[in-house]
Amino acid sequence: MDKDDEYLTDVTFDEYIPKSEFVHLSRLSFCRVCCFSSIKIFMRESLTSIKYSHINLFQDNKLVKWDLSLRPNSVACVLYHRGKNALLFVKQFRPAIFVAKVRSLPENIGRAGAEIDWSKYSIKTAFTIELCAGLIDKPNLSDVGHMREEIEEECGYRLLDLYSTGIGLSGAIQMLYYAEIDETMKVGEGGGVDNEKIEKVSVLPNQKQHLQSF
Repeated sequence: MDKDDEYLTDVTFDEYIPKSEFVHLSRLSFCRVCCFSSIKIFMRESLTSIKYSHINLFQDNKLVKWDLSLRPNSVACVLYHRGKNALLFVKQFRPAIFVAKVRSLPENIGRAGAEIDWSKYSIKTAFTIELCAGLIDKPNLSDVGHMREEIEEECGYRLLDLYSTGIGLSGAIQMLYYAEIDETMKVGEGGGVDNEKIEKVSVLPNQKQHLQSF
């Protein structure tokens, strides 16, 4: 990352405040189960993949409220490079990590987002090392098809064989895959699409401390 890219220079921060844009989708009434007597679900329509929801529950005649963010199911893959005897991860900037870290600093506790000078904080602390992954958001593409597409876009390898196991995460289902790669499968440099700017990171078995350097 270039030195000039280390700090944000143009930051606009809009905080979402639930108001009347929540629309009442449904109300469910049922017999008392686990002390819950009724439930109301409100959903805010969004053009993004994440839907914001609000749930009201009556527990022992007391109102209990939850705010939720619902997202599509996803795919992720543990990639093992046979020739390098290494696991392959991706490294990228995560805005949510950046916002959370900056807002947790002592000088920013209690401040609204618009009151923080975001441009003076380095974004280097908000780069994460992750499995190659992506959302399942194409209706005509299978889960395996989504995973193959993500591996090629982010890492530059074209795969045929994938091994899967399903796990649940935060209300959404994530299909977890394992695949072995070598240089004969390489079709590009990867890096993602649009403005993702994804970097590949190889971790060898004897480099357990390698991740701590990022």
